[in-house]
Amino acid sequence: MAPHLLPRVLLLLFLTWAVPAGAGNGRAALPPTSEVLGMLRRVETARVRGTLRVLDSELEEQGRARPKDLMPRVYRAWLAFPADACWNELKALSTLEPENPWPHLGMGLIYIRWGLLAEARGPLATARRVSPDFAPALWGEGLLLQAEGKLADAEARLRESLSKLDAPQTRTALGLLLSGLPGREAEARAELVRSVDAWPEQPEALRKLASLAQAAKDVGAAAVAGEKLVALKPADREAHRLQADLWLAASEKDKAARSLERYVELGGSDPAPLALLARVYGELGRAAEEEKALVRLIDVELKDARPVLRLSELADARGDVAASEAFLVRASERAPERSDLHVRRARLCLKQERWKDALVSYRAAALAPEQKVAEAEAEMAELVRRFRLPATPAKGVPDKIYSRVSLGLVALYMERLKEKPDLKGNLKMQVQVDATGRATQVSVLYDSLQDPLIAGHAYFAFMDAEYPPAVDTPIFQYVFRPPR
Repeated sequence: MAPHLLPRVLLLLFLTWAVPAGAGNGRAALPPTSEVLGMLRRVETARVRGTLRVLDSELEEQGRARPKDLMPRVYRAWLAFPADACWNELKALSTLEPENPWPHLGMGLIYIRWGLLAEARGPLATARRVSPDFAPALWGEGLLLQAEGKLADAEARLRESLSKLDAPQTRTALGLLLSGLPGREAEARAELVRSVDAWPEQPEALRKLASLAQAAKDVGAAAVAGEKLVALKPADREAHRLQADLWLAASEKDKAARSLERYVELGGSDPAPLALLARVYGELGRAAEEEKALVRLIDVELKDARPVLRLSELADARGDVAASEAFLVRASERAPERSDLHVRRARLCLKQERWKDALVSYRAAALAPEQKVAEAEAEMAELVRRFRLPATPAKGVPDKIYSRVSLGLVALYMERLKEKPDLKGNLKMQVQVDATGRATQVSVLYDSLQDPLIAGHAYFAFMDAEYPPAVDTPIFQYVFRPPR
């Protein structure tokens, strides 16, 4: 080569080396991979925080400022990930700039999210081909292998990606993969801690981190992870529900109550957290709040008798006997087979000297097979003695039944005179009978005696009596006039 040509050749070589990648075709050079992944993390953070529109405006402005740079369009497409619109835009960009690996990666990730695993292989392979050291393509392949159930290969591919570029997205994927493998929980937790430290706005990673810490009995770390999740998604009622469990595991009942209150404020109405809130209020001794929580609970949990029974206890504790009994009645309607509920009501009626209602409840308790109360049989027997009820019911035609009932009423009346010498008046009863001869309703039409034991004796004697079967449903009336 002629000596005078050597400087010109060196100059041309220098200019060739100095031209950035893509400048030859007028396109902007690709930014560093770490920078792009950082931008994609911004996209996901905006998605979590609900600020996608703000970021979209920023990217739109970047696109106008750099019309030859396709990356703002890639980022804007990612705002809609994994929707059809995202895939369509990435496909268009991959045609405009075939050597750009990011649209190919995006299409592969969308296919994985859609469950189209065979279709995902092509775009991911293309991303590796156009950029052989492209770590995100290894990340994508790791996700694909995991979706295919090839967990060991998936782990190897994710670790290979991390060896080329330590990115939080890849480390999260590895942590979540390890969390599902027996005996790898500690490794998973370590990976997720590193990822969340670098990129806190990861709801799925935070949930898993809290779960792993809770399983490891590290209740403090679990609560911290849950609190980060709540701060990240303050309107996510399920996050508050999870956080309540974590606070309870850490013995922070006041904080658990606040988390559950927030769950309710956000419209949460599942029975389990409402029941938990009522229980926490009870353990904190906040009876008024517990009662409100229980009232809310029984509106959505229509079968469980326990919250209604607890409302009865709270009403009784504040001295509201009527409310206590009303809740007991509702509880027994929900669980008629529970003998103890009927006994509770019977005892409440005894305190008010409502002898008839008490015996009705004791009889219901005797028929109910579940949760028997040992003392109930003796208590009922004592009440039967007070009413002087016959050992066997009256039976036969109405006149015969009237005579039998009258004998019992006279005996009881003479006994009651000893306690109430001025006892006088009449009692008129009406009995409705069904076609089988069983009484279906016994009611008082007139009662000037005003003695609950006498009226109760008449009620049970006529209710227990066996009447003649009839085609129709007869109604009988009876008047008791005490002897003078």
